[in-house]
Amino acid sequence: MVSGPLTQMLARNAAFAQTYQAPPKLLQMASAMRSSNAGVVVLSCSDPRLNPYQILGLDATLKATMIRNAGGRVVDAIRTLAVLQTIGAPGTIAVMHHTDCGMTHYHDADIRAALRDLAPEETEAIDASKFGEITTSIEESVREDLKLLRASPLIRKGTQIVGLKYDIFSGELSVVEEEGDAKSGSKLV
Repeated sequence: MVSGPLTQMLARNAAFAQTYQAPPKLLQMASAMRSSNAGVVVLSCSDPRLNPYQILGLDATLKATMIRNAGGRVVDAIRTLAVLQTIGAPGTIAVMHHTDCGMTHYHDADIRAALRDLAPEETEAIDASKFGEITTSIEESVREDLKLLRASPLIRKGTQIVGLKYDIFSGELSVVEEEGDAKSGSKLV
């Protein structure tokens, strides 16, 4: 039986569904996105304190596709980005990391130890895995991910790739690095 916070979420969905208006069909929308090259994908952390829709002011008039994972790391998102390149050919990919991220506090060694306790039979696979720790500055972790993204043969050439840093305590979003531009460090919000 469903319990806890999910019960309230399901009740809120029931209210939401009463006035819901369906979006366009996927193939129709994807065709329009491919022809305009206007699609945006934002990769960010799954931290519940982050609301990329709110941070970026997204609504029905300004849309973006979201990918969220621990740390907002590219290594976990390449498969999804490749699929999105096939479906809608987004013209822009933004990688957004944030201050006080869990991946700056919980490093790969900590995660490996916890996972070995959880699944000792998987020790070899766990020890061979990387979990996206951030041991440098947020700006440097963004640059690491941008380098990986730009080197991927699965990302369409000509895609605008931008790195962003979100300060979780001030609400400020700044550009860390932009493809072919030296505007690093400029404030957005």
